[in-house]
Amino acid sequence: MSEPPLSKGPFALADRFRHAAIALIAVLVVVILVQTEIVVSTEDAVERSMRYDIAMTGLNGRLDAVNAMERLSRYAASGAAQDAETARLFYDILAGRIDTWLSGAFGAFVAEEPARRETLLRLRREVAALAPAYARLSEPGQVAAIDAILSDVVADMSRIGGEAMMDNLRKANEIRETLRQHQRLQHRLIVTLICFGALLLVFMSIQARRLKRARAEAERNARGFEAVSRRDPLTDLANRLAFNAALEEALRARAARNDGHGLFLLALDLDGFKGINDMLGHVAGDRLLVSVARRLEEIAHGWGGEALIARLGGDEFTVLLWVPGGTEAAVARAREVIEALQRPHELDYGSVVVNASIGLASATPDIAQGTVFMQNADLALGQAKAAGKGRVRVYDSSMRVNATRRQTIEAGIEDALRDGDIVPHYQPQVDMASGRITGMEALARWYHPRLGWVPPSEFVPIAEASGQIVEIGRHILRSACRDATLIGDAVPVSVNLSVAQLAQRDLAETVAAILKETGLPARRLKLEVTESMVMSDPHRAVAMLERLKRLGVWLALDDFGTGYSALSYLRSFDWDELKIDRTFVQTLETDPNSLSIITSIVELARRLDIAVTVEGVETPAQVRLLTEVGCTIAQGFLYGRPVPAPEFGAMLLRSLQGKGHGPAPASGPGNVARAAVRS
Repeated sequence: MSEPPLSKGPFALADRFRHAAIALIAVLVVVILVQTEIVVSTEDAVERSMRYDIAMTGLNGRLDAVNAMERLSRYAASGAAQDAETARLFYDILAGRIDTWLSGAFGAFVAEEPARRETLLRLRREVAALAPAYARLSEPGQVAAIDAILSDVVADMSRIGGEAMMDNLRKANEIRETLRQHQRLQHRLIVTLICFGALLLVFMSIQARRLKRARAEAERNARGFEAVSRRDPLTDLANRLAFNAALEEALRARAARNDGHGLFLLALDLDGFKGINDMLGHVAGDRLLVSVARRLEEIAHGWGGEALIARLGGDEFTVLLWVPGGTEAAVARAREVIEALQRPHELDYGSVVVNASIGLASATPDIAQGTVFMQNADLALGQAKAAGKGRVRVYDSSMRVNATRRQTIEAGIEDALRDGDIVPHYQPQVDMASGRITGMEALARWYHPRLGWVPPSEFVPIAEASGQIVEIGRHILRSACRDATLIGDAVPVSVNLSVAQLAQRDLAETVAAILKETGLPARRLKLEVTESMVMSDPHRAVAMLERLKRLGVWLALDDFGTGYSALSYLRSFDWDELKIDRTFVQTLETDPNSLSIITSIVELARRLDIAVTVEGVETPAQVRLLTEVGCTIAQGFLYGRPVPAPEFGAMLLRSLQGKGHGPAPASGPGNVARAAVRS
């Protein structure tokens, strides 16, 4: 803005100066008012940006729902009492999470959409109604009923959590836009102040001092906020934000260091921490975490070098350190951490002893990103936890390869089932005296388009962990029954049941439906279960087996004699056949005890009128020894490897014509073939 020319008279000059001063003061008043409003609204935007975060609450809710379902599946797979308790714990966590979603900031988000709130209220009722089912988790059908409801709960909570994420992003964009608008307005005001300041320096200096004081205050507040945002509120250790920043800085700095120190990362989990929380409560758990934090600081101080200790959440800690001496020295420090943490932690509730598992990764030249460095340590930590308590594992590239392969296998099972890539291959069962084929064992085989042949010993445990084993078992059962009808009337077929299948409430109905669908008579189907499956829940298992037996199928006890055997099972259920495990056959020629055990099993089965089949026969010497003690039916590589159904049909035809293993087999439980979803 330009001023009119000043009059040469002193009074006129003073008058014009006074008018200019009044105008400037008025403008300054307006500027100050506007500036004050901007500061207030900016502080409000900053406050909202710091406090409004429903995305994490939504993510945690989605994880709680998935964890509840995964723990239920784990229990369904194992039947273990400990897994049942874990499933109930995660159910309680899920119920609490739904209540949390109905309150606070997330509750306000939910209330924005009546349909969303009605959905969440319905989920709360449905989840609350599961409490009796969880209390009777071991009863037949309860797992399936819970699983059906949890599937819907996971879907609805995932949808609501996703909506929360999008809403959170929208609000964040609004806040950022508000701040940008304020910044643009502030810039215009500053320009205006500079123009007026060129005319009256005194007013400009006053305003400049005021802005300087305001800026200093803002900087002090910002530094305070930053310090708080980079510390874990419970342990006062560095949090994930500070750790990630330090990790990236350390990776950038390593190239410039030439002091012989290597950069290492320890990823640490407390073994059994959840159990301590459950037994002593979360207050005791928090105090234990504080004690662990102080212990880690003491250890790092004793090293006398550079180390950053951080708590990432829960019982997850990390230690970023520079170590002279290479990997061996870093491993020694990791073991020192484990030994130090094993010393009793004195709490208000008494002494608590914990173990720790540690994954160790080194910053090799090919690592440029902190996320990769952290993933390496996490993969090593997973190996350490799988190996047992109080272990240290050092990352190597095979861990990432194995993890990637496992993810590929798990992701591909559904497509493989849909496309028919998982199929049974059949291995003959033979009468050892005559060489006749008496049946077939079908082993699940999968040719992956990228990985090639994936053995069942690899994909079956992954399917069990992911809950997909039930669908695989159903697919193999249907395929085996269909193949049996095509191969011929003389050869029956047998299917090995998984733990998860045996826990299905509608298993008997599923078997009956498949028999009807394929046209296979029930007498030509034998279902096998292992001793460990029966022992996991004897009452429920026997009840289901009795329902299956009423269908007319044969039932066999697999892997008999491997260490789980209980003679009471032979007395409490009318088994058609015992399957002697291959481990006894493998040591038959070198361990006399193996032959004695097989002899005892054969004699016991003879007295109880139960057929016996021996697995894993590979040499003529084994055949001779087994025949001498009374075994008749065997299978193994000596008689043939697993082949597709058409090839097995040709093999059986040669046997019927007397060109292969002998004439047609006789009927009976000892002659039933087996389709197994296992290696």
